[in-house]
Amino acid sequence: MHLPRDLNHTDSSRARPPGSDPADQAGVEDNVLADPQALTYPAPNTDGYDLDEPSAQAWQASNDFRNGISHLTRGVAVVTSIDHHGERFGVTTTGVCALSMEPPTLVVCIRRRSKLGRNLPSTRRFCVNVLSSQQRDVAEAFAGLRGVDRFSNGRWIAGVNGSPVLSGALASFECEVDLLYGYPNHLITVGSVQHVAQAAEHDDPLVYAAGQLSSLVPPDLAMAAMH
Repeated sequence: MHLPRDLNHTDSSRARPPGSDPADQAGVEDNVLADPQALTYPAPNTDGYDLDEPSAQAWQASNDFRNGISHLTRGVAVVTSIDHHGERFGVTTTGVCALSMEPPTLVVCIRRRSKLGRNLPSTRRFCVNVLSSQQRDVAEAFAGLRGVDRFSNGRWIAGVNGSPVLSGALASFECEVDLLYGYPNHLITVGSVQHVAQAAEHDDPLVYAAGQLSSLVPPDLAMAAMH
């Protein structure tokens, strides 16, 4: 099954393509980091950026970029968090990378208008769940393609910091937010890793390449390994 070309940072709260849900955008200011009570991070730097409707030239540049970046194979993760009222949030993303080993630090990119993006400044905690090729349904659910209750896919437990942890994920990194930076419609989130859990069995990772979810192991080899 093909996922939306913009798999990265999609809001998983509804089964529709990212950015098509007016309820998700209603009443949301472009500068979601402006409230000083909720945030001690640098204000987003949007100088030189037009956050209104992009021009035709900008759309073409964006499409060219998407087509080009589709040749870059990326791992797939679900990033989750929970607020102080117990409401859980999560998105499917390929925008995760290690910033440093000492101290252990991750960088995660999230759409600012997603529910997760809107709540990270206050929750200040999250978990990066790295998916295996057997967890495609979880990736699709959190990309907004399967139903309203995305957490009905997979078995979820509360982590050390309270964030939802996916049982059986290849690895789960529970983090505290060190820094949030808006650029300009995404949050660049720097997280200090507090706890790491790994699956007992090392399955093949789920990857996103050429506009679709896939496995690093060819299907014929995967079938042979099962027999």
